[in-house]
Amino acid sequence: MNLSKGAKLVCFVASLTLLSVNEAFARSRRIRVPDWMEPYMAIFLVAMLLGCLGVLVTKPRGVPARELSRIKTSPLLNFFRVFLGTMFAFFMVMLFAGMILVRLE
Repeated sequence: MNLSKGAKLVCFVASLTLLSVNEAFARSRRIRVPDWMEPYMAIFLVAMLLGCLGVLVTKPRGVPARELSRIKTSPLLNFFRVFLGTMFAFFMVMLFAGMILVRLE
Protein backbone atom coordinates (compact mmCIF):
# COMPACT_ATOMS: atom_id res chain seq x y z
CA MET A 1 0.00 0.00 0.00
CA ASN A 2 1.62 3.23 -1.07
CA LEU A 3 1.43 6.53 0.77
CA SER A 4 -1.32 8.08 -1.34
CA LYS A 5 -3.67 5.15 -0.75
CA GLY A 6 -2.91 5.30 2.97
CA ALA A 7 -3.59 9.04 3.06
CA LYS A 8 -6.87 8.53 1.21
CA LEU A 9 -7.88 5.84 3.69
CA VAL A 10 -7.07 8.06 6.68
CA CYS A 11 -9.04 10.96 5.17
CA PHE A 12 -11.99 8.68 4.40
CA VAL A 13 -12.09 7.25 7.94
CA ALA A 14 -11.74 10.73 9.46
CA SER A 15 -14.61 12.06 7.35
CA LEU A 16 -16.85 9.15 8.35
CA THR A 17 -15.99 9.72 11.99
CA LEU A 18 -16.82 13.41 11.77
CA LEU A 19 -20.00 12.67 9.83
CA SER A 20 -21.19 10.20 12.46
CA VAL A 21 -20.88 12.91 15.14
CA ASN A 22 -23.32 15.08 13.20
CA GLU A 23 -26.74 14.97 14.89
CA ALA A 24 -28.73 14.93 11.65
CA PHE A 25 -26.73 11.98 10.35
CA ALA A 26 -27.04 10.13 13.65
CA ARG A 27 -30.84 10.33 13.65
CA SER A 28 -31.30 9.21 10.06
CA ARG A 29 -29.11 6.10 10.11
CA ARG A 30 -30.85 2.77 9.88
CA ILE A 31 -28.33 0.70 11.83
CA ARG A 32 -28.53 1.92 15.39
CA VAL A 33 -27.07 0.79 18.68
CA PRO A 34 -27.84 2.22 22.12
CA ASP A 35 -25.85 5.33 22.98
CA TRP A 36 -24.01 3.60 25.82
CA MET A 37 -22.64 1.02 23.35
CA GLU A 38 -21.01 3.50 20.98
CA PRO A 39 -17.72 3.90 22.92
CA TYR A 40 -17.33 0.11 23.01
CA MET A 41 -17.98 -0.10 19.29
CA ALA A 42 -15.34 2.58 18.71
CA ILE A 43 -12.84 0.60 20.78
CA PHE A 44 -13.45 -2.49 18.65
CA LEU A 45 -13.07 -0.45 15.46
CA VAL A 46 -9.72 0.93 16.64
CA ALA A 47 -8.61 -2.57 17.65
CA MET A 48 -9.59 -3.88 14.21
CA LEU A 49 -7.61 -1.07 12.59
CA LEU A 50 -4.55 -1.98 14.67
CA GLY A 51 -4.95 -5.65 13.75
CA CYS A 52 -5.27 -4.79 10.07
CA LEU A 53 -2.18 -2.59 10.19
CA GLY A 54 -0.30 -5.34 12.01
CA VAL A 55 -1.22 -7.86 9.31
CA LEU A 56 -0.20 -5.48 6.53
CA VAL A 57 3.13 -4.67 8.17
CA THR A 58 4.12 -8.25 9.05
CA LYS A 59 2.93 -10.13 5.95
CA PRO A 60 5.58 -11.24 3.45
CA ARG A 61 6.04 -9.21 0.29
CA GLY A 62 4.41 -10.56 -2.80
CA VAL A 63 1.84 -12.61 -0.90
CA PRO A 64 -1.75 -11.35 -1.16
CA ALA A 65 -3.63 -11.11 2.13
CA ARG A 66 -6.13 -13.72 0.92
CA GLU A 67 -3.42 -16.36 0.66
CA LEU A 68 -1.87 -15.89 4.11
CA SER A 69 -3.64 -18.96 5.51
CA ARG A 70 -2.02 -21.18 2.85
CA ILE A 71 1.62 -20.35 3.58
CA LYS A 72 3.87 -20.77 6.61
CA THR A 73 4.07 -17.43 8.40
CA SER A 74 5.60 -15.99 11.55
CA PRO A 75 3.84 -16.30 14.92
CA LEU A 76 3.48 -12.51 15.06
CA LEU A 77 1.55 -12.48 11.79
CA ASN A 78 -0.65 -15.32 13.03
CA PHE A 79 -1.33 -13.34 16.23
CA PHE A 80 -2.41 -10.29 14.23
CA ARG A 81 -4.62 -12.43 11.97
CA VAL A 82 -6.37 -14.08 14.92
CA PHE A 83 -6.63 -10.75 16.73
CA LEU A 84 -8.23 -9.09 13.70
CA GLY A 85 -10.71 -11.94 13.25
CA THR A 86 -11.61 -11.96 16.94
CA MET A 87 -12.14 -8.20 17.10
CA PHE A 88 -14.26 -8.33 13.94
CA ALA A 89 -16.39 -11.13 15.41
CA PHE A 90 -16.89 -9.26 18.70
CA PHE A 91 -17.74 -6.07 16.79
CA MET A 92 -20.39 -7.85 14.72
CA VAL A 93 -21.89 -9.56 17.79
CA MET A 94 -22.13 -6.22 19.58
CA LEU A 95 -23.61 -4.58 16.49
CA PHE A 96 -26.39 -7.14 16.15
CA ALA A 97 -27.01 -7.21 19.92
CA GLY A 98 -27.26 -3.41 19.89
CA MET A 99 -29.72 -3.49 17.01
CA ILE A 100 -31.87 -5.94 18.98
CA LEU A 101 -31.65 -3.79 22.12
CA VAL A 102 -32.79 -0.72 20.18
CA ARG A 103 -35.80 -2.65 18.87
CA LEU A 104 -36.71 -3.77 22.40
CA GLU A 105 -36.65 -0.25 23.85
